[in-house]
Formats: sequence, C-alpha cells, structure tokens
Amino acid sequence: MKIHKKIAILNTIIFILGNILILFLLNYQEKITLFKNFLLLKLILIVILFFLISNFLSKFTLINVYKTLEKFDEIISLVNEKFITELKNEFANMEKCLYEVFSSIKMDILDILVKEGEIKREKEKAQILSDKLQQLNKNLEEIVSQRTKELIISKENAESANRAKDEFLAKISHEMRTPLTPIIGYSRLLLKENVDPDFKEKLDIIHTSGVKLLNFTNELLDFSKIELGKIDLNYESFSVKELFQEIYYEHNTLAIQKNLKFKLEFLSEDTYVYSDKMKIYEIAKNIIHNSIKYTEKGFVLCEVDVRDGYLYFNVYDSGIGIEKKNLEYIFESFGQINKLSSGAGLGLSISKKLIEILLGTIQVDSKPNIGTTFKVKLPIEIYHKSGENFSSALTKLLNTNNEKLKSILLMSILKFPVRLKKLKEAYKKQDIKLLRDINHLIQGTYGNLNLTLIYDTSLKISKELKKENINFNNILYLIEELEKMTHTLDYCELFNSYLTYNDMKLSLLIAEDVEDNREFLKAILVSDRIKVTCVENGLLALKELQNKNFDAIFLDIRMPVMDGLQTIKHIRDKKLYSSTPILALTAQAIIGDKEKYLPYGFDGYITKPINESVLFSYLYYVANWKKLLSEEKGELQ
Repeated sequence: MKIHKKIAILNTIIFILGNILILFLLNYQEKITLFKNFLLLKLILIVILFFLISNFLSKFTLINVYKTLEKFDEIISLVNEKFITELKNEFANMEKCLYEVFSSIKMDILDILVKEGEIKREKEKAQILSDKLQQLNKNLEEIVSQRTKELIISKENAESANRAKDEFLAKISHEMRTPLTPIIGYSRLLLKENVDPDFKEKLDIIHTSGVKLLNFTNELLDFSKIELGKIDLNYESFSVKELFQEIYYEHNTLAIQKNLKFKLEFLSEDTYVYSDKMKIYEIAKNIIHNSIKYTEKGFVLCEVDVRDGYLYFNVYDSGIGIEKKNLEYIFESFGQINKLSSGAGLGLSISKKLIEILLGTIQVDSKPNIGTTFKVKLPIEIYHKSGENFSSALTKLLNTNNEKLKSILLMSILKFPVRLKKLKEAYKKQDIKLLRDINHLIQGTYGNLNLTLIYDTSLKISKELKKENINFNNILYLIEELEKMTHTLDYCELFNSYLTYNDMKLSLLIAEDVEDNREFLKAILVSDRIKVTCVENGLLALKELQNKNFDAIFLDIRMPVMDGLQTIKHIRDKKLYSSTPILALTAQAIIGDKEKYLPYGFDGYITKPINESVLFSYLYYVANWKKLLSEEKGELQ
C-alpha cells in the first residue's frame, strides 16, 4: 500500500473518532461534574473540532502533494532508467572500442615490463658477480704482486748464481766445435779414398765418434743459448718438402744400418712457407733421430702436412715405447729413461723449447714395447702475402720518374730497420712512452709516403698502446710483421742505389778477430761505392787510422791483443776522430749489454749474427753523419 493512502485512511479514522467523542461529551455533559460550566465546555469542544478539521484538511492536502510527488517520481524514474540504459550502452560500446584499441598496446607493455624485470634481475645477478669478481681480482692482484716480487728476487738470485755457469758452458761448447770440424771433414775424405777394410773400419769409428761428439756439442750449445735467452727468430722462405727430404737423407743411412723401414710421406702439395727454417729443422731432426735411435726393429714413419696456417708433422715408430709416468720426464733437460743410451738427453728438451718459442705444440703418445707417436703443430705463414706485396709496392715506387720522391723513399726505407730495432728494444723493456714515441715517428713517416703496409701495422700498434690494459704479445706480433717486410728487401742493393743516386762513396774500417766474419762482411759490403779495410784487432786498427781516413769504424768488443773497449778509449782520448762514427760489432747481445757498452763512446750497436738490413741501415747514418750530428744522432743509439 502506498504511503498517501495510509495517511488518508488514518486521518479519516481520527476525524470520525474525534466527532464521536464530541457528541458523546455534548449528550452527557450534565452527568459530568467536571464540566458544570457549559461555556467553557463549548470552547474546548470548538478548539478540538477545529484541530480535527484542520488536521484532516492538512492531511488531505499532503495526500495531493504526495500524489504529485509520486507522479513526478515515476517520471524521474522513467527518465533515469532510460538515461542509465543509454549510458550503459554507450559505456559498453566505449569499453569495447577502448579494449580493441589498447589491447595490443597493453600486451606489448606487459611484454616489455616482463622483459624489463628479467633484465633487471639479470643485471642484479651480473652486478653481484662483478662485485665478487672485482674483489677476487683485487685479492688476486695483491697475491700476484707479492708473488711477482718474490719471483723477481728469486729470479735475480738464480740468474746471478747461474750466469757464470751458463756463459762458461756456451764458451766451452763453442771452442769444442773448432777442432771437430777438421776431424770430421778429413775422416770423411779419407773414407772416400781408402779401400783397405781394416783401415776403413777404424776411420769409420773416428768419423762416427766425431759426429756423435759434434751432435752433443751442438745440443749443448743450443741448450745454453736457450737457457740464456739468446735465441732469436730468423724468418725466411723455404720449401717444406726440401727441408724434410734433407732431414730424411741425413738419417736414412742410420735407419738402413739398423734394418728399419724409414719412410717420409707428404700429405699436401709442396708449399713455400715463411718461418724460421733452422729452428724447424732442429725440431724435426731431433725427434726423427730420437725415434730411429730407440727403434731396434720395425719402422719409423714421418708424415708432413701444411694446412690452415699450420705445419703438421707426425713421427711414428715401433720402438721400445715410453711408460705413461715418464712422458713428461723425456722433455726435461738431460732427462734419459734409458741411462745406458748414448747422448746427453738434450734433444727432446731443446725441441720442446724451440716449439714453444715458435708458439707451437707437441704431443706424445706411447705404449711400452709397441711404439711412440710424436705430433708437432707449428704456426707458419704461406709465403706470398704481405712481404711480397710490400716489396713489389716499393719497387713500383722506386721505378718512378720523380727523382725527389725516389730520394725520399730510399732515405726513409734505409732508416726503417734501425727504427724497428729500437721499437723492439723498447718492447723488451716494456717502455710504453718510448714505444709510443718511436711508433708515432714510424706512423707519420710511412703514412705520408703511402707505404700502407707499414702504416697500417704501425696504426694497429698505436691502437694497442692506447688501451688501458696493453697486450704486449699483440705488440710483439705486429713488430714481427714489420720485421718480415724488411726480410723481403735487398738492403745492399737499396743502399748502393742511394750512394749512386747521391754520388757518394764510403771507406770503412772493420776490426774483427774471426776470419770467417771478416770475409762475410767483405762479401756483403764491398762494391764500387764501398771500400772495406779489415784488421784482426784494435792495435792494427789504430795503425790503420794513422795512415788513412775512414768514414766509419766498426769494432768487435772482444778481440785479442787490444779489444774494442781499449781501442775506442785510445781513439776518443786522442780526439782525432771526433767526427767519425764508431760502431760496436759484437756478440754481446744479452739484455743490458747495449746500455753497458754504449757509454764507452760508441755511436751505434750492431749485434751478431749480423742482420744485413740493420747493418745497411746504420751505414745510411754513416753516409750522412756530418749532416745528422746535430739532428738525428740520438736515433742511431
């Protein structure tokens, strides 16, 4: 029931009850003692009646109002219901539209947030690992620093204790070679001429013993050089097939004597490579000789292959074999498993050290009484790349009709070996500032001349030197690349062309006690433009200086009668040859020797064995000595 109907019914009931009450009071007023005064009673009744009527009327008025409000409420409800329905429809359409528009974006954002979370977690893990690594590095650096100091002290003590022994060993080995040469040579000649079986057998014993002693001496000398750090790499081009065939023929006689099947197999076509031929020869010779030596029956096979920038050679034998526990021992100095066998036990030790110097590897597999396999892998360079390009490019430039350019090129190329020598010395000292200064000079000079092979390599050195952590192994590799370029040029021809072009002649005095060295120097120096006078010691050099003028003096440091140090002291004290360059020509090539002897007054320092490119590079400075006295004398030293 609606509210206005309830109000109307209630008002009607109240109004009826009120009238009944009034009528009852009027009819029975005489009976009520309380209302004696009729006037007062009427007044009260009129008031009550007025109240009832007014209340009744007001209630019905409210009923109309309620009716009106109810209609208005119905209208508003209809309008509101329609509006809400339309609004809901609009919102539904809008929601659908928004969902379609932003659903792909929402998914992309979710993917990004997920990935970002993963990246953040990985970054946090990486940071944790980085912190741990930094801490470990810090601790490791401290340990390495302390250990390095200890090792330096130990090394200095060991070097000091062993230097005299090593130098003595090298000298004795050298002196032993001199008498062995005629013993072996003359016994071989007599073996060819004499047919008396008894006498021939005795000569064969002399010859074989001499060869054994020579092999031992060579091993001892090589060992002492390696231990003293005097081994230098001398690159040249050579045929792999010719090298191994030479080793094969040297050892085939021994294999025939032992009734062994000795075979050499090439797994690839003959290839010319660019490496240290004599080091590879020594390695292969020692391993093959060792296999034949310890094989009493069966075979020795050597396989050779060149591929992928490496020289591979494997030596198989059916010899006595080696127990697993002794595989490392055979590479130790003087290490011999069979103590009754001949030799000093240096062959495999020397081979392993030479392989390491050439940045190669060696592996050995063996089973006792079955045989042994040696596998050697050496990095090499096929001989047709940068060296030939550099030589051909320079040749084209020198054939130009531009005389000024030709003069500059000759001058710059002749300077190059000395600059390269100084660059390598700076590398050995790991003097970063000096490396940068010399390399900057090389880079500027040969970049301006468009010699791109030198410039590009020098640029790589420059980039390496700019790094926070410099890799000196990379720098050494690049310096060796530059050295390979110098080996492709005939510096003798270049220097003589320079002298001819500038119409210059040189007169040289050389004091050298070894006749073979004197003859070698004459062979490479004497020309129409160069005159050479050789003497055996410093005293004879002083006598020559009294009678003739020379453009340069070369002095061996160690000579009989008067050595190079005594000679240069006499020359400098007299002050008669202050404008004549004096250069040391010596075998004193250990690190520190140059700094030791230059202060005696030498203007340059050339080590043995003599590098021709360096020698002629020094001669360029000799030819221009007066001009360069104030300008570039420091570059010579």
